[in-house]
Amino acid sequence: MNEGLPVAERKPRHCTRSVNFRPWLGIVLSIVCLVWLICTMDWAGVWMAMTQVNYWLVAAALLLNLASVLLRTARWRLMFRQHHVPSFGRLIVALLIGQAINVIAPARLGDLARAALVDAGGTVYTLGTLAVEKALDLLMLAMPVVLLLSQAALPVWWRESGYVLVATSALALVAVAVLVVGRRWVARLLEQLAARWRHPTVQRALNLAGQFLLSLDILGRPTQLLPALAWSTLIWLLYGTVNYILLGAVGERPSVLAALFLLVVLQLGIAVPSSPGRIGVFHYLCVQALTVFGVNGPKAFSYAVILHLISVGVPMAIGSALAWRLGVSLWGKVES
Repeated sequence: MNEGLPVAERKPRHCTRSVNFRPWLGIVLSIVCLVWLICTMDWAGVWMAMTQVNYWLVAAALLLNLASVLLRTARWRLMFRQHHVPSFGRLIVALLIGQAINVIAPARLGDLARAALVDAGGTVYTLGTLAVEKALDLLMLAMPVVLLLSQAALPVWWRESGYVLVATSALALVAVAVLVVGRRWVARLLEQLAARWRHPTVQRALNLAGQFLLSLDILGRPTQLLPALAWSTLIWLLYGTVNYILLGAVGERPSVLAALFLLVVLQLGIAVPSSPGRIGVFHYLCVQALTVFGVNGPKAFSYAVILHLISVGVPMAIGSALAWRLGVSLWGKVES
């Protein structure tokens, strides 16, 4: 599928190339986290903890996490118009490749790759379905945050982030609701502008805006929105269940509160710059979150290694294999 991803046009470079410091900041933060873990961890204890892990429970957690990929694909398929619904297989391939690219490459190029690989109803329309997906996930994330904020025993450093997330989520969801309610008015406005300005560039911009607007239709249709919410609930229940099961796998008493707290911390941690593969930052956040619930360092680190393998490593390996099979570069370019 050499034509699947957009290729950047080669233009003469007459200006100084801008430098994106975020990837370098991510690498520095990852190194700092790794150095901290190496210097403070009881490695003999880590080895002992790894030998005592219940790998049957690890296998169960891995299967549940892979099942969440199927549920995410089923939810994503609901977001397309009936005459532009891609096949389940095409969507799951695009999702896994996009996830692998997001883990490896900067700037969330994986979302663009997902839209380009699916190419149903236009790339902008498909990107709009991803925006709907993010809105649903934001709602799902906000609910456990509200629950956790009622727990007085949780640390202050997390509470501040929790309040910011709730406020941001509320504003974002209000903005989406306003756009959904007023989408017909916006559509008429776009039609009027298209009739008034015939310039090709303006027409293209208005057409792209119209594609994006169409992708929000699911949020205004209960027959599609309610199933999407149901799938979203199941997806996030699976995420929490994976965390819950792994607590038992490392020999700790499973705790719903700990599983939810870890889920929220790691989801918030996605916003923190990190190296490709989220190595270092992921493990540091995991250890810090589990320490709040009394899980000692070696067990917490063992848990972090296993969860990273399940939630990042395995899906990234599958996505990378699919990308290699289709000739898609994980750095957002197309192999010739």
